[in-house]
Amino acid sequence: MKNNFLDQFYTIDPDSGDYIIDVALKDYDEVFNTWDSSVYNIRDLDSSLKSFLDEFSFEIESRHNIKLIFNMQNEKKDTEMETRIRNGVRNHFNYQYFLTSKHKNRNRNKSFIYIVVSVLFTILSTYLQNTESLNLFQQVLLLNLTVGSWVFLWEAFSILFMQRSDMRRKRKHYERIVNAPIEFRYH
Repeated sequence: MKNNFLDQFYTIDPDSGDYIIDVALKDYDEVFNTWDSSVYNIRDLDSSLKSFLDEFSFEIESRHNIKLIFNMQNEKKDTEMETRIRNGVRNHFNYQYFLTSKHKNRNRNKSFIYIVVSVLFTILSTYLQNTESLNLFQQVLLLNLTVGSWVFLWEAFSILFMQRSDMRRKRKHYERIVNAPIEFRYH
């Protein structure tokens, strides 16, 4: 009996213990986006391949390493193309890692601003509460400032503590793909 449910669907490398993600391709061109006319060094990966790698890599727990194996059906070994494909896969997921890090920094800055606004609203509402007689407008303003301070504080809390774990998981996921060994097999 398998230790893990996913062990039924993935091959595990007996030497390293890495989960193997097998990719079946007819030729080298299937790796890259056919609409991209750039030279191979900077071509974008095929969207189906990106989705495939993303989906199956996320499926495997982050504590396990992965290995990518490209099974080439109609190609002969070309070490230069293998290098370009390795670089293409790593460049794409390095870029995704960069975007996720940038998004994390943007969220941290946004949450800092939300905390400052929350504190300002709290100070203003405290000041209005200490006023002797409040007219209707001041009472409505006081209520809105109090609610607004809690809303901004909650949003900052949500960004800092709840969304942060998703970002960390994505970054670890992309880093794992970048560091994954990539092998080629020819049939």
